[in-house]
Amino acid sequence: MNRKWILVLVSVLFLVSSALVFAGGKGETAGKGYTIGFSNSYGGNTYRQTMEMLFKKLADQMVADGTLKSYKMLQSNNNVATQVSQIESLILEGVNAIIIDPGSASGLNGAIEKAVKAKIPVVIVNDGPITSELAYQINWDTNAMASDAAKHLADLMSNKGNIIEIRGLAGVPFDDAFHGSVVAALKAYPDIKVVGTVYGEWTESVAQQQVASILPGIPQVDGILGQGGDEYGALQAFQAAGRKIPIIIGGNRGNFLKWWSEEKAKNGYKSFSWAANPWSAASGLYVAIDLLRGVKVPKEMIMPALSITQDMVDNFATLKADEVAAKEYNHDWIVSTYYKK
Repeated sequence: MNRKWILVLVSVLFLVSSALVFAGGKGETAGKGYTIGFSNSYGGNTYRQTMEMLFKKLADQMVADGTLKSYKMLQSNNNVATQVSQIESLILEGVNAIIIDPGSASGLNGAIEKAVKAKIPVVIVNDGPITSELAYQINWDTNAMASDAAKHLADLMSNKGNIIEIRGLAGVPFDDAFHGSVVAALKAYPDIKVVGTVYGEWTESVAQQQVASILPGIPQVDGILGQGGDEYGALQAFQAAGRKIPIIIGGNRGNFLKWWSEEKAKNGYKSFSWAANPWSAASGLYVAIDLLRGVKVPKEMIMPALSITQDMVDNFATLKADEVAAKEYNHDWIVSTYYKK
């Protein structure tokens, strides 16, 4: 075989091998590091999109420095069967570790067991907890988050009045956990009554539609407690209905933070905003790499939420409408926060 055909064959083989590996960013097959799979159950709102962006940003950095050889991101559109199939596909492809934002508390257990049997560590992020004891889990302290949000709302409402609860996606573990924590937290405020509950799917347009659908049948609303991504949609529903804007607990989205800052200056509007930090999935990258390197990692870890108070809101007023306030950390933070005893 002459030199020309050898070069052609090498080029073809390179292109074929590159096509088999998806890893956004530069140097997708560079380095001699690990291959990581990320299974995301849902990508239909700004929080999840920010989460994916932050995951990709850190993964690209790890590809550039050789920590990762490649990574693959999959999204199942809130279909548990699809997510199971995608996880099993990652196992067959021989990834070194799998990070999962789960769409079910128990529906992925079989796929997780297959991964662990194949000696592939699994790290759960963002929407746990799940029931499998085989996975490492980075969860939120929903009791603390719900209690904090309920307390701020109660204080602003002078501990009495009617509220709407906006939930997330039906069946998702985080939504169930947070709703349970809200119910428990509101027991401390017997004069606050939930007069309406809707599923906003952490999405502005869905929340607007769902809140608008119940407004004609409910009395005066004094407050709204959601899970994030729903607050500006709820605001628009009240504006369209010509009803007084209640105290809305925000979810760290740019459009609401800007509105709050402006209303604070004009009318003294008071609120509180919190959200799960969308850097959670990226943090799972550090944990997965540590597991592959033999570092002792606790089975359960807690990611702190990100809160914005009345005196802080002006600092976030320049966020774009669809941006979510986020805070990024480094590996030292992972060690001191996740692995502390």
